[in-house]
Amino acid sequence: MKKVVLINFTSMYSFSVRSLAAYSKTRGIDVSLVHYEAPHDDMFGLLPEKSLELLLEKCAGSDVVGISVLSTHYLKRAVQINGYLKKKTGARIIWGGVPVICDPHFYLKYADYVCAGEGEITLMEFLTGENPSAAEGLGYKTSEGKIRVNPIPPLVDVNDLPVASLDLENTYILNSSSLLSLKEDPAPLLRLSLTKGYRLFSMRGCPYACAFCSNNRLSRAYRGKGMLLRAVQPSKIISELEKGKEIIPGLNRVLFCDDDFMARPENELDELFREYAEKIGLPVSNMQATVNSLTEKKLALLKKYGIKLESVKIGLQAANERVNKEVFRRFFDKEKYFRCLEMLASYGIPVILDIISDNPYEELSDKYESLHFYREAARKVRKASTISSPITVMDHKLMFYPGTELYDRAMNDRIIPEDYIEKVLLRRSTVRAQKGDTDDDAFLVALFSQAALKGRGILEPVFSILNIKPLFLAAYRLHFFRLGIVSAKILRDISRAVRRKIYRRSKENAVYIRTG
Repeated sequence: MKKVVLINFTSMYSFSVRSLAAYSKTRGIDVSLVHYEAPHDDMFGLLPEKSLELLLEKCAGSDVVGISVLSTHYLKRAVQINGYLKKKTGARIIWGGVPVICDPHFYLKYADYVCAGEGEITLMEFLTGENPSAAEGLGYKTSEGKIRVNPIPPLVDVNDLPVASLDLENTYILNSSSLLSLKEDPAPLLRLSLTKGYRLFSMRGCPYACAFCSNNRLSRAYRGKGMLLRAVQPSKIISELEKGKEIIPGLNRVLFCDDDFMARPENELDELFREYAEKIGLPVSNMQATVNSLTEKKLALLKKYGIKLESVKIGLQAANERVNKEVFRRFFDKEKYFRCLEMLASYGIPVILDIISDNPYEELSDKYESLHFYREAARKVRKASTISSPITVMDHKLMFYPGTELYDRAMNDRIIPEDYIEKVLLRRSTVRAQKGDTDDDAFLVALFSQAALKGRGILEPVFSILNIKPLFLAAYRLHFFRLGIVSAKILRDISRAVRRKIYRRSKENAVYIRTG
């Protein structure tokens, strides 16, 4: 029997390795999953020697070791593990993950094999085929050191795949001192599940192809290979959640991680919610959606079946038209955003709103337009909201990722240096709560976040002052927001408070959907 070990640097709920493992097991493969728990969620740190030794013991005798790279931020750790296992095992090591698909040539500088498409078919052919290098979707180095990337296979039918349930039998948690079997000690899974909920993907793909996002590249890589947006049928979703409730005693909520959960048609949502209410009956802690997919009819289905929805996450990214359309290549209709935010506020559904700031392509006129959006959005939401905290704003620093359209543009425009990956991506995340992040943009975002709170009309005079364009432009040019109006400490405190608010949300705002 062929043996595979799949290594993941993120949560044990990581969808990609679970799907690969479930598919491989149906083909008679011995599969183990190893999730590395970094201390304090340190995505940049390397594994200590003890962890490497424990990992080596688990990988001994494997035919293939797969390294899942969820983000370029994990590059150093992947390189470390790859080099260590390559020296000490006879296993072939293959890298996979969305960043690898986006730019397989870049990752082949560090790996001998990469998966350049969806992994189920490629991994199986690489593992069992007579000529592993001929596997569809495989990228590799020839004996002469040249790089080859085979054509990728058609996109899989997600409903032909087995349910990617959590597998306690073959799942392990690696830390700095031990390698724990979830079957023998399920405590790590219980802690994660009871604080953040059972997490699953019920759909592959995204309706957008934003220039800053990996979906931009995936839409090009998969062109002609099938439908990008593929929804798992309701019965399979319910089957996974039933299994989750069985293995996690006291499970108290579910989190849907799809890029746009509400992209499903109404009739399909009706079926899914009906079965969910009958067989699962847990609150939904969060789902991601877009203003294009959220409709009153779809929200009404939640009320119809009595499903609690604790929050919805929506991407705004830029609050002005030019940056969204010309830089991010992203849909933007401010009136549609206003209507959507008002609708959710009136239903008592808290919104987590993603914003990307510190954008070198954003001009002062764009920032001034954003000010008007923030002011009007805060007014409308305050007026319509039935809860005290209708919006939580997540402020992210714009970062450029290899393989995306915006990375190539920024490199050509010399916005970022040649060593950007080493200097930036391997040293910080997008979360704007680090030293140097308390800038003018951070002030505007924090102002919007506070002004949207119920009863915070007292901040309206601040907007009125900033609305005087010469004053606004002068303040930005002189960095007056950063240096004078608000201190770095206050901004950091606001940022921390906003993040803490998200984790309290489930207790404070767990309400039934209501109309009116």
